[in-house]
Amino acid sequence: MSSGRDSPVRYTAELARRLIATKFAAPEWATMFEVAPRTGGGTRYADAVAVNLWQSRGHAFHGFEIKVSRGDWLRELKDPAKAEEIQRFCDYWTIVAPKGVVADGELPPTWGLLEMRPDRLMQIKAGPKLDAQPITRAFFASLMRRGNEGLDQLSAKKLAAERAAMHTAIADQVEREVRNRTRDHERLKEQIAKFEQETGLSFSEWAGPDARTIKIAQALDDLSGWRDHSALSRLMDLAGELERAASTVRAAVGDTGLQEVKAA
Repeated sequence: MSSGRDSPVRYTAELARRLIATKFAAPEWATMFEVAPRTGGGTRYADAVAVNLWQSRGHAFHGFEIKVSRGDWLRELKDPAKAEEIQRFCDYWTIVAPKGVVADGELPPTWGLLEMRPDRLMQIKAGPKLDAQPITRAFFASLMRRGNEGLDQLSAKKLAAERAAMHTAIADQVEREVRNRTRDHERLKEQIAKFEQETGLSFSEWAGPDARTIKIAQALDDLSGWRDHSALSRLMDLAGELERAASTVRAAVGDTGLQEVKAA
């Protein structure tokens, strides 16, 4: 039974990446994650880099470091120069962290702070505009690699979503067909039950009434006026007349004494 309280949010690096991607989204931004200063590996990565695609905004580069624990943040503070390898190409450098990770007065003067909320990032401190260096070919190649990987991941997600939607549509269609066939089967069972009740004929698991029985029923059905109430009345009248005629014949035979002779 629910206590009525919302479950506490778990602030993770994955949640931080989703929040960054939401805040710095297309068409204004191109956001890439785990960006190195060059290709080839063995270097420090920025957790995210967002490039503004609008000329009116100066094509600004924003770099981000994600810190989801106090210990992670304190390790960063011990060696802030580690961030400079990529920070030097950025116009702004920002820490993304849950509330309480960065204490008052700890943030370097050239860094900004975005505080994580369950569904958004809240700006606590805007970082100042930095004197960014021109990007090198190596850094540009690193950005392109991450951008291409991001497109591949997006395509894979879209393909997976389309497959899931297709499977759901097929499952829904199958379910509808099963319902329709079940409904038709129930109607057929009702019709057979009605037929058996009205005719006294029965269908077994493997076969219906004998073929000769069906032919007789068809022949009777083809009789003119078989289903007509007046025709049925005439038949009943005829049966009565035949019964009276039979009684007269039996009485006449009795008067002659032939019945007794035959019996003897």
